[in-house]
Amino acid sequence: MPSSQACGRPASDASDIIDPASREIARLIAVLGHDLKQPLQIAMLFIERALQDDLATPAAHRLSVAMKALGRLDLELSELACSSPYNANAASLDQAVDLEQVLDKVDRDWTEYAHATGVQLIIDKPVTAVRSNSTMLQSILRNLIGNAVKFSRRGGCVSVRCHLDGPSVTIEIIDNGRGISDADLCRIFDAFQRGDKVGETAGLGLGLYIVRETAHLLRHPITVRSVEGEGSTFSVVLPRYLD
Repeated sequence: MPSSQACGRPASDASDIIDPASREIARLIAVLGHDLKQPLQIAMLFIERALQDDLATPAAHRLSVAMKALGRLDLELSELACSSPYNANAASLDQAVDLEQVLDKVDRDWTEYAHATGVQLIIDKPVTAVRSNSTMLQSILRNLIGNAVKFSRRGGCVSVRCHLDGPSVTIEIIDNGRGISDADLCRIFDAFQRGDKVGETAGLGLGLYIVRETAHLLRHPITVRSVEGEGSTFSVVLPRYLD
């Protein structure tokens, strides 16, 4: 049977979910230090490959991909500064967000990396709106989908499925990678924790902590089911924006 873990805490209003300023500043630094490493990793991967070529068409394409990733780095720095939990309020956390558009952005972020590492990435993109914050939701999904891709074996598959069920949407990120041990499962959402299956994959162990804290602010419950050696499924539940 797969092991499972859930995270999420109830909150009554914005004052309940916003921590003291000092903690929020530290969290923002963590977000900038971690989230912005991901597009940089994509850029470095393709620049390194381009340097091994003769700057023919493939090299030019790879450099173009790298430059786009660096461009996203600059854009995300501005967006994350504006949408920091330190500045969060109830209105900014409960906006109408185009889910198809958010998933399309995350798809563009990871599709080249997935292709380069031999992982198939399939993302459902339903035409629906949800109650969330676009930048924060994109950060959650970028982390979860990126982790699934990075920790998958060559030839593996990452599938993102969206289930519309009345007033809510459940997004499942499913991989057939290394899976998570029972011992690691209970602490994967803690800061600076890395599982024993990460191998040589770079990271500080902040990604899922950021996911947990951001999801808490947005009131988006997250669960994870995993079988060691077979793969994992992370699920995020979002309220639909029904006008």
